[in-house]
Amino acid sequence: MVIDFHVHCFPDALAPRAIPKLVANGGIKPHLNGTASDLRRSMKEAGISLSVVQPVATRPQQVRRINEWAAAEQAYGLTAPNQPGPRLVFFGALHPDLVDWREEIGRIKSDGLQGVKFHPDYQDFFVDEKRMWPIYEILFREGMVVLFHAGEDIGLPPPVHCPPERLARVLRQFPGGRIVAAHMGGFRCWEEAARHLVGSKIYFDTSFSYAELGAAGMTRLIKAHGADRVLFGTDSPWTGQRKELINIGNLDLPPGDRDRILYQNTSALLKLSRPTMGCHDSGENPV
Repeated sequence: MVIDFHVHCFPDALAPRAIPKLVANGGIKPHLNGTASDLRRSMKEAGISLSVVQPVATRPQQVRRINEWAAAEQAYGLTAPNQPGPRLVFFGALHPDLVDWREEIGRIKSDGLQGVKFHPDYQDFFVDEKRMWPIYEILFREGMVVLFHAGEDIGLPPPVHCPPERLARVLRQFPGGRIVAAHMGGFRCWEEAARHLVGSKIYFDTSFSYAELGAAGMTRLIKAHGADRVLFGTDSPWTGQRKELINIGNLDLPPGDRDRILYQNTSALLKLSRPTMGCHDSGENPV
């Protein structure tokens, strides 16, 4: 059983425009075409049972449309007949400048989306700005998981809007919040992550980090933070899911730690049942 906590895809009509634009910004080659169907194909080839799609709204006007698409895709994947195999679940999108953000959080939760992804660089806010406090407070009060892009973004110039030191302030303000710092606590900010985040109750995901940290760096950071607070993520389509899964398997970690990273931690965080099962009465989310 493997869960990929951090992937991206787009509506079929949008993917042919979105992927080339992101390629131009970041200068990296995608491994997939950006559609949900291609992501499912990749998952099947890699042996990944479930992926969590992390959408980002770069403008407030996009929020409602993205969340309607995410809710519809997730519902279809759970109810469509003759749909065995890999599953997709979705986080919702929010933007700091959205006027009716309170109502949108309610819609996100009622539609069964368990969390929200923020990308402070693309959304042009610093993660610890006080104007974000009311948004975070309600998200955490509603039991939502919040994923932040942390550290540098290869497609955007400085400043870094979510460095580990600023993210640590959010963690101190909301000690009970379920927070995930993408890219092992901060892409290309790993020494700062070690100073400010390692050992805290924040989760790291492994997405888009192995190529720069290498096996030794990844292993060292995971052991320092604790494998029970690390989630397997690939950032697909920007890395290959199968290759990233092999990379985690090659780390110098006990088998139990690999199991926690690849499946158990995300399953517990999102209260998931077995991804290939349908609805049941266990109280867990039937995905």
